[in-house]
Amino acid sequence: MNGSSATALVFDHGGRRIGIALASRNPRLASPLTTLAARSGVPDWPDVEKLIREWCPGCLVVGVPYNEPGRRISSGGNNEATDSESAAERFAAELESRYPMPVIRVDERLSSAEAEYRLRDQRRAGIRQRKVRSADVDAVAACVIAESWLDQPAPAN
Repeated sequence: MNGSSATALVFDHGGRRIGIALASRNPRLASPLTTLAARSGVPDWPDVEKLIREWCPGCLVVGVPYNEPGRRISSGGNNEATDSESAAERFAAELESRYPMPVIRVDERLSSAEAEYRLRDQRRAGIRQRKVRSADVDAVAACVIAESWLDQPAPAN
């Protein structure tokens, strides 16, 4: 895996689907790639492996839905992660254990809502012909997460 840290495969983790986008810093570009099926948040790992081999990213980016200010306070006063935050963190940790490259976490709150808005807007404008499907929303949500990653300063090599 000899990709540059200027490229990333970006994941919008979900329980039934994982949206995936491709992002590049030069030229600055983020585009939806695909959506993989998942069972209880677990993808078919050979499909993930195939995408990594095909695109040779320098890093993997996972959207994590952090709550304000990063954690939810439970009634007992303890900080605890939300279920979707914990699931995304577990997915990111599994990526780290499987692949020898950086795994970057990006706050992804509202990415799915933004993706759905973009797709419905395209449909209203006549740019998009078919109905908006959940898989489409997931891939575009990964693209929204990719744009957030691109907005962060690039790490020094």
